[in-house]
Amino acid sequence: MIRLSVMYPQTTGSSFDWNYYTSTHFELVRKYLSGKGLLRTEVDKGVAGFPPGAPAPYHAIGHLFFSTLDELVNALSTSPELIADQRNYYSGESVVQISEVVGVP
Repeated sequence: MIRLSVMYPQTTGSSFDWNYYTSTHFELVRKYLSGKGLLRTEVDKGVAGFPPGAPAPYHAIGHLFFSTLDELVNALSTSPELIADQRNYYSGESVVQISEVVGVP
């Protein structure tokens, strides 16, 4: 399984619109990626760093799961509007990582 993670650093002066992200942006996720191999989505909301009580390093981390890297690439290559929508809810530069999900016994 392949996971695309988009991390939104909580830097000085950055802002993140949770209402827009969890409603409008995820409507676009469903519109553009449903039927193109998207298996599921997850969102992490930063509440603290380490040690507990330290500020969270990220406002949010969004995860998109696909069976294969080809499915992810194909889905995103036909969805430039989805990628461009970031400017509507986050004022900084996101960090993106593509990972293979590995089970640990």
